[in-house]
Amino acid sequence: MNIPAPIKTILQQLPELPPTLALVTALNLLRKQLWPEDDFAWLTGRSVRLEIADLGRGVTFGFDGQRFVTAEQPADVVFAAALADYWIIARRQEDPDTLFFQRRLTISGDTELGLQLKNLMDATDFEPLLQHLPQGLRSRLVI
Repeated sequence: MNIPAPIKTILQQLPELPPTLALVTALNLLRKQLWPEDDFAWLTGRSVRLEIADLGRGVTFGFDGQRFVTAEQPADVVFAAALADYWIIARRQEDPDTLFFQRRLTISGDTELGLQLKNLMDATDFEPLLQHLPQGLRSRLVI
């Protein structure tokens, strides 16, 4: 899944706050469905950055003890991968470990926090959420 050049150019020029707000809103809305047993105490006061390597952009967020929030401070841990590789992880077509050892997913910063997040990504079944996407969009996003 390559990002078409004109769309990539536009995305690279947009501010990061709107997609970060969309992400934290989605995480807060879906938290109990995706992770009903996790209180995220281990993430409280920490920040995470998800970099989209093929855009040179990303989102930085944290957890304030009650909800996911946008974060402006430097991230404690940074995940970097191509947009297509994040999609592969969400579709469970590859696990994060495989992409990590293929150097398609990099993790830098706090390694303990990175490991917890990688394990969370690996254990999360995003498929029920993907089912809510319109069929036309889902079929175009299948890799």
